[in-house]
Amino acid sequence: MIFAIALFLATIALGWANGANDVSKGVAALAGSGITSPRAAWVLGVAGTAAGGCAAIFAGDALSTLFGGGFLRSASSLGVEAAFAALVGAAGFVLTATWMRWPVSTTHALIGGIVGAAVIQFGLKGVAFNAVLASFALPLLLSPLVAIGLCWLLIRVNRVAEAHIPRWTPGCCEREEWKRDPFVCGPQDDRPPPAVRRMWLSLHWISAGAVSFARGMNDTPKIAALMIPAFAYLPVMQAIDYGPRPAVLVIAVAMTAGGTMAGRRILPILAEGVSGMNASTGVFANMGTAFIVLAATPLGYPVSTTHVATGSLIGVRVAGHAPVRGRDALRVILLAWLVTLPVAGAAAALAAHFLVA
Repeated sequence: MIFAIALFLATIALGWANGANDVSKGVAALAGSGITSPRAAWVLGVAGTAAGGCAAIFAGDALSTLFGGGFLRSASSLGVEAAFAALVGAAGFVLTATWMRWPVSTTHALIGGIVGAAVIQFGLKGVAFNAVLASFALPLLLSPLVAIGLCWLLIRVNRVAEAHIPRWTPGCCEREEWKRDPFVCGPQDDRPPPAVRRMWLSLHWISAGAVSFARGMNDTPKIAALMIPAFAYLPVMQAIDYGPRPAVLVIAVAMTAGGTMAGRRILPILAEGVSGMNASTGVFANMGTAFIVLAATPLGYPVSTTHVATGSLIGVRVAGHAPVRGRDALRVILLAWLVTLPVAGAAAALAAHFLVA
């Protein structure tokens, strides 16, 4: 019973850490492009995360099953002690990274923690590494590459549209005003109708909201999967036969709380430190991210929104939009990508060594 309660609380902690570290990734392009203030972008990210987490109750079964034990040969899921050890490794790393302002992948940390704990509980032969490679590693490796290519392609196509968008010139208007509505710098007679301009601006908000929604829907069932073993020891939950849905709802609330309380810590890193964005590049970065993550969730592909969103921003950078000098955060982000899985895995394995009988 003690381990079941500890597992329940540790899963909530990881959900909170995910919200704190990841909520800014859906709205970084919105804030970085200057369309709105970082505060308004953060509020949208929290709301989109909450909506996506609730949607995962109905669309996240495939990911819950995969993270619950789709990588094991001789068991359907980790034991309570091993699941708790996996969460110790994953949550400990993500919380530390959030405190240090590193935009890391909760998905990567969770996979590292799960595999590390599973090896201790079941041994190397008990882990289906072929399934880990096919179902976990390949989507994680390929998704940011797809995001880079898709965003680069969208921005190349966008250059045709940019030819019709007035460029900012000193004296025509305030630069921040131009970022919010570039048509204010054009001749009065050539400006499109107000409805067209409002539609252009609304695309930024819709695409950023879509990324936040997709992130919530993709991440919530992954974390909730590790809460399921605790339900067998909690009498209140034994009477409720709704599968993973109660756990998904609890994690959705935890993620929303984390985003609300600490979600603005990472926002400046992604909004300003990976690429230089304007009104058009920001919207295409969001569109590419939302498309990939929304398509992957119902199929059960555990893509990392961190990697996809950052890949889209790198696509903006490759297309010729470098960040402001002195703010280049790409090296720190790539280093965090490399160390997340092994560090979380090692921490989980160490915890499992002492906890698993």
